[in-house]
Amino acid sequence: MKKLLFVLLSGLLLVISFPFSGSFTPLVFIGFVPLLMLRKQHLEAEQKTWKLGLWNYFSFLLWNLGTTWWVANASIDGAIFAFTINALLMTLVFGTWSWIHRKINSSLSYWLLIPIWLIFEFGHHRWDLSWPWLTLGNYFSVRTGWVQWYEWTGTLGGSAWVLLVNLLIFRLYNVYRDVAKRNRNIFALIGVLIIPIAVSQILLSLVTIDKKTTSLNAVVLQPNVDPYSEKFAANASNEVFADSLINLANRHITNQTDLVIAPETALPLSFLEDRLHTFEFGEKLQEQVSKWPQANLLIGASTVKLFDSKQSVASTPIPNEKRWYESYNSAILLSKNHEPQFAHKSKLVPGVELIPFSAYLPFLSAIAIENGGTSGTLGVEKEPKVLDILMKDHDKLNQKSNQNIGLAPIICYESIYGDFVRKQVQKGAQFVCVITNDGWWGDTPGYKQHFSFARLRAIETRRWVLRSANTGASGSIDPSGKVVKKTSYWTKEAFSQNVELRTDRTFYTTYGDYIAGLCISWIFFAFSHLLMQKAQKVRNLQQ
Repeated sequence: MKKLLFVLLSGLLLVISFPFSGSFTPLVFIGFVPLLMLRKQHLEAEQKTWKLGLWNYFSFLLWNLGTTWWVANASIDGAIFAFTINALLMTLVFGTWSWIHRKINSSLSYWLLIPIWLIFEFGHHRWDLSWPWLTLGNYFSVRTGWVQWYEWTGTLGGSAWVLLVNLLIFRLYNVYRDVAKRNRNIFALIGVLIIPIAVSQILLSLVTIDKKTTSLNAVVLQPNVDPYSEKFAANASNEVFADSLINLANRHITNQTDLVIAPETALPLSFLEDRLHTFEFGEKLQEQVSKWPQANLLIGASTVKLFDSKQSVASTPIPNEKRWYESYNSAILLSKNHEPQFAHKSKLVPGVELIPFSAYLPFLSAIAIENGGTSGTLGVEKEPKVLDILMKDHDKLNQKSNQNIGLAPIICYESIYGDFVRKQVQKGAQFVCVITNDGWWGDTPGYKQHFSFARLRAIETRRWVLRSANTGASGSIDPSGKVVKKTSYWTKEAFSQNVELRTDRTFYTTYGDYIAGLCISWIFFAFSHLLMQKAQKVRNLQQ
């Protein structure tokens, strides 16, 4: 019963401290402590290691279920897979540290939980089973005043902070009866808690929004189309959706509007990219953009390209033809008197848009297609892409007339990948546009969490973020992570927002997740130090 209490307590603390699953953020600083206490009790009782792993798995499974249960609204099978596999990965990571610490049993090995867990999070952002929703640094997306230093560290810095405080609290629990050690640990704990928040407040006071340089006006659309009964229904029509978007936009566009943003798959029925102009909806959209005084249109769509040869694992052969096609989840930028620009979603949802490991095991894609998968794996960009807005009047931007305005087209799931967004800023994006379709999950914490994570992207890059969702929440976020405007759930809305265009780079924008490299160095140093100590003991014995 005591072990069960530890398991339930840890899972509960990690759930209710997560954004919109409770949002009691400070509790994340003790979320791992019950697991550490469980481990201590288990080792003292000299029980089998696999039993400890099982208890840990139950706790991590509870964490996953309690924070991301809403995934089941879109896919029960996918949710079960995500819960069980992600909990298993967390258990293996925690177990790896536990095994190392038990074998070495030193103060150095105690702190290795931090680099081992951070390397796991780093890798979890970069493989085919990527599901970084529960990255520990994401907990502070509702407490952005605490983590303005993400402009230096990204979310990995927040994850390190969480683990460090948990380890300090557990260490304090172990040495509480030793007055000297207790006082040292209390002093260290207070410093580790207070200094990052104090630094964050200083940085927050330095983030200025200069209204004099505000140079772009955007209209953000939220069409509020039901993805189940309307958007992907058998009688769905791109023409109807285009008309609805145009009517919504025209009620808010002025002579000052530079950009209109419509959500992911606002045009849900697939079409060939190079034939956009031949479709009625394509003609309507381009004609409307031409009529607007100076506004461009960024819109999400399902698109297809044809090839004479196989391009990637996403390429599918066309029966009875020597050609291939690839399907994409795309963002399209339509401008007056210029060719459409396309950007393809590159961070794909495993199982939905990506058949994991099909690049190495091609038969997996074939199985998915034979079993009725939509298209196996969607095509992606070779590298993060920036779209250029061709402004009518550059004088008001205080820029040379031959310069364009770069925007980062972030499609749905991509917005939880800090490293991906910062690469687009590195390529010249002066603000960030997130287009998404969060209606799959219903009125649950899912869409609220997704919106919240975008606040961290604003801090990391110090860029404005404009977010157009199919249904709530759309909104605008300033470079400090402050939510300036936010729409309601399940309402058809649109709003206008002035955006400051920025060209400066943060430390994180320049160097990315360098913390992962420091973690690897930390592990190598720790093991080298331990080996040297062991060698020294051997020499002392020989003497």
